[in-house]
Amino acid sequence: MKKIDVNFKKPSQQQLISLLELYQTGKYPDAEKLSLSITQEFSEHPFAWKVLGAVLKQMGKINESLVASQKSVQLEPQDSEANNNLGITLKELDRLDEAEASYRKAIALKPDYAGAHNNLGITLKELDRLDEAEASYRKAIALKPDYAGAHNNLGATLHELGRLDEAEASFRKVIALKPDYAGAHNNLGNILQGLGRLDEAEASYRKAIALKPDYAGAHNNLGATLHELGRLDEAEASYRKAIALKPDYAGAHNNLGNTLHELGRLDEAEASCRQAIALKPDYAEAHNNLGATLHELGRLDEAEASCRQAIALKPDYAEAHNNLGNTLPVGRLDEAEASYRKAIALKPDYAEAHLNLCELLEKMNRIDEISFVIRNASRKTLEKKADFLYYEALTEFRKENYKTADELIKKININELLEKRQSVAMKLQGDLYHYKKDYSAAFEAYKSQNKHVKDSLEYKRQDSEKYFIQQREVVVQIKQLQEDSSYKSVIKPRWIQPTFLIGFPRSGTTLLDTILRTHSNIDVLEELPMLTKMKARLGYVPTISMIENMDNTAVEIASGFYLEELKKHIEVGKNQIIIDKLPLNILELPLINQIFPEASFILALRHPLDCILSCWMQNFKLNPAMANMVELKRIVDFYDTAMSVLKLSKERYSLDIHRIRYEDLVLDFEENVTNLLTFLGLEWEEELRNYQKTALAREKINTPSHSQVIKPIYKTASYRWKNYEKYLNPFKRQLEPWLRDYGY
Repeated sequence: MKKIDVNFKKPSQQQLISLLELYQTGKYPDAEKLSLSITQEFSEHPFAWKVLGAVLKQMGKINESLVASQKSVQLEPQDSEANNNLGITLKELDRLDEAEASYRKAIALKPDYAGAHNNLGITLKELDRLDEAEASYRKAIALKPDYAGAHNNLGATLHELGRLDEAEASFRKVIALKPDYAGAHNNLGNILQGLGRLDEAEASYRKAIALKPDYAGAHNNLGATLHELGRLDEAEASYRKAIALKPDYAGAHNNLGNTLHELGRLDEAEASCRQAIALKPDYAEAHNNLGATLHELGRLDEAEASCRQAIALKPDYAEAHNNLGNTLPVGRLDEAEASYRKAIALKPDYAEAHLNLCELLEKMNRIDEISFVIRNASRKTLEKKADFLYYEALTEFRKENYKTADELIKKININELLEKRQSVAMKLQGDLYHYKKDYSAAFEAYKSQNKHVKDSLEYKRQDSEKYFIQQREVVVQIKQLQEDSSYKSVIKPRWIQPTFLIGFPRSGTTLLDTILRTHSNIDVLEELPMLTKMKARLGYVPTISMIENMDNTAVEIASGFYLEELKKHIEVGKNQIIIDKLPLNILELPLINQIFPEASFILALRHPLDCILSCWMQNFKLNPAMANMVELKRIVDFYDTAMSVLKLSKERYSLDIHRIRYEDLVLDFEENVTNLLTFLGLEWEEELRNYQKTALAREKINTPSHSQVIKPIYKTASYRWKNYEKYLNPFKRQLEPWLRDYGY
């Protein structure tokens, strides 16, 4: 008798129909159970293996799906659908070359197989072979013109190829074929956003969300459009909705961080960026954005590390190179310059990197190089024309070509400038009016500049009122202590005793800094946060009484914190005199006296009205102290407070102070500098006459006076207030004690 071959056994027609119905109705567990039963009984039946592979893929059992799909193809190599299904599974496993081969086999078996052409396009796109992907999608559409999925995929590829108008047409075709296709509405929104049609983009995202309320990607993209429209609170809400729907959505956490950064909520921004990185450690954009946030928080070492991590992950990331340049401090400006130039080399049309390089060169007094950067940028980018025009005007102003600068500044539409350059452009306009002796127009320009600063988010996040109240409280505390008891230091210092260069801002401290650092036996530290970091290490904000009661041990510990920071900037002991120059250390005199009881002080003075006016004319980098410099009345109150702290501290602590008035220095340079050197125990050096050479040799002068100290001493800044006397008259009475005390 002939032996029966079990391979010829077949399942019943009803079994196969039931299996297909279970798969098509989405009853995957039941379909899996039935297909496993059939394949166990009829192991050589290709259809059951094919359905099993498809079912397992739908259930996320990809490795098991691969085994079933391979078995199906092995049993029926000429089955185009089986080859297509195997390709889908291989793609899921990221075995793209094998997936491509399977799709091509399916197409060879069935050239009019639109689905296989579409799937081949998807794989080619992932292989970054975009032109071939486009051809595959177009073939699928030619075979099946109403194939919405292929039109959608073609649109995505055209988007990546930068052909936005064609991509838009593809997505609109999808929507015409399938109006309820939420993904197509979302994709159309992406194109419209790229084309700058933000209102239409918003409408597309909202349509996608209406069709699919739990569409996290559309909520995220809507947030990006709202951010670009300046509707930051709504953007934040959209990102938070995306995250609520998909808590592990790293992109939404990163985007939320950007929005919180712009809202000035930096601690929250940092937390969002860190969450994005925790979810996706190789997320270069999140590392870069974290760096930008840490820079704003003043944590420069951490900011630098984050930017460098972004670059390590993505070496051609121009924005990270640009941000790295922003984070690098004075002393490493050659590295900052190299970072900006690297960003430009990677992305020649990157306007912001060109502009940051212009700003750096201006602060480094390398004026002639700015024009070359502007010419180079103008050949490569059409963006931010107004900002480049500002630097052209500033360059001409620095060269004292005032007429040309004036013609250029008049061409600028302030609203077209980046936010951070609007107020400085207003200041430049005021300076030009001043040089034309149109003082009323100049005053109005400075007034507009300060109003603009007050309206900014950056200003609003500075707690200037709290800072000012704290300084007034210092005056109250010293007065009360003076009434209650006398002061006698019990500190026996064995540590370095610096000299402190103090004064109200714009009183000539930068000029004195530059002159003094020219001397061979003097080191000057310009506006570095030694005292601030020392106070932070103390871990609390001491009252004046607490300061005066610090014992020798506590004081020595505090001085150690100061010295630790000092050593980061100079070689201690190299020169005879160390001068810590920070004008508003005038407010820290009780603390300085307790920690450094043998310190001496250089007090820079200038006519109080000139000081106050000059502060109001400046565009300071904002912090809680300098945010008090945007209103004349507040500056007068601040000046009065600072000088009260000085007077009370001098009386209570018997401070060793040498006064030097700016106006006297201008009239008789040698005599006043010689007197100052005698106070310091030093002798005159002839090189002091060439202090401008020192200024030019410095990498960067970190104050608004950087453009002035490279010039010979001039007298035009003395008594400038008289040109604005009608505006300043209301403050003379309050300032009378200081005018009298300082000989004005």
